Amino acid sequence: MEANTVKNYFENPLVVADYLRAAEEVGLWESERIVVEKYVPKTATILELGCGAGRIARGLSAIGYQNITATDFSENMVLAASELAKKYNDNTVCKVCDATKICFAPESFDAVVFGFNGLMQIPKEKNRIKAMREIYRVLKPNGVFIFTTHDRKSKGNEAYWSMESKQWIHGCQNPVLDEYGDIFYKGDHGNIFIHSPVDEEIKDNLNQVGFEILFQAMRSDIAQENALVEDFSDECVFRVVKKS
Repeated sequence: MEANTVKNYFENPLVVADYLRAAEEVGLWESERIVVEKYVPKTATILELGCGAGRIARGLSAIGYQNITATDFSENMVLAASELAKKYNDNTVCKVCDATKICFAPESFDAVVFGFNGLMQIPKEKNRIKAMREIYRVLKPNGVFIFTTHDRKSKGNEAYWSMESKQWIHGCQNPVLDEYGDIFYKGDHGNIFIHSPVDEEIKDNLNQVGFEILFQAMRSDIAQENALVEDFSDECVFRVVKKS
């Protein structure tokens, strides 16, 4: 899977429109609010990666966070996020930035947020680790990184991954996939890539980079989300790690 294939999906004006609608109608998840407020003080400098049309940045600004830099590798998403910030008179700075080569100096931020499983939409494990190293680099000492992922071993996925496992064993998996756990599925406006990891994989990646795990929990164990959030998204694992 090539990064440009993923990027082209998020440049699609129809996808941008969906994300902008979610930014205004769905807003910040209750679980996101709880986790961020627990680990990130309101005075913190925050870098958001994969900001989309500004849903999380807008939500955090609305509850008192004023030092937010929202970034995405999609120029069209950043434009939408910038317009949303202007609409609500937010102080959010919006900038095009690739998570695998972050365009900020070392130790620039108190916290980094990569929401809505965005880290897992980077193809190839080596590139996801590269992004983690970049995040580690731009965090201040003891800074926190908050992100979410799916869990390949969660209940309800057994049948799908059993079938996928057999296909990989026999070499008849989708040829565009690089690693077991990759998914390339049809959405409303094109095919969407995401990697669904297991817990051990994420912990190993974090350990390679040097992050210390502070917290992890399923979204449903953190908060009961409303119907709009449930319809917009699905279950995921929240993870909070610290730059040691």
